[in-house]
Amino acid sequence: MKIRPFEINDLPASADIFIEVFNSEPWNDRWTIQLATEYFQDVIATPGFYGFVFEKESVIVGFVLGTRKKWWSGDIYYLYEMCVNSTFQGIGIGSQIMAETKKSLINKGFSSIVLLTERTFPSARFYEKHGFLESPDTRFYFCSL
Repeated sequence: MKIRPFEINDLPASADIFIEVFNSEPWNDRWTIQLATEYFQDVIATPGFYGFVFEKESVIVGFVLGTRKKWWSGDIYYLYEMCVNSTFQGIGIGSQIMAETKKSLINKGFSSIVLLTERTFPSARFYEKHGFLESPDTRFYFCSL
C-alpha cells in the first residue's frame, strides 16, 4: 500500500468512499455527493490542512483528513475523517492507515491526535485499539438550532 498527500483531484473518489461507508450501517448518514464535496472542500481550505490518501495498485482504498491546531503543549492533529473503502474493511487496512498516519504526523512534528467519534460505534473500539484514550475531563456539547 502506498501513502501520499491528499490532492484536490482525490476529492471525487474520496467523497464516493465516504458516502458509501457513512450512509451505511451503523452510521446511516444521509450524505449526498454535493454535501460531501462541500464538507471536504471546507476541511481542505482550513489553515494547517494535512490529508493522506492510501492507494493499493493506484486505487484509493482509504484516506485521512485533518488539520494542524496550535496548542501550548505542541501541535495537535485534529482528525476530521478517516475512512476505508468497505471492500477493504476487516483485513487490517485501517490499522495500516493509522500506523502510517501516526508515522507521517510524527515526522511533521505533531505531538498528538484528537478526534470525535460515537462511543457506541465500532470506530470507538478501533481507535482505542490504536492507543486513543477517551478523555475523562472533556465534554462535547451540542445545541440544535
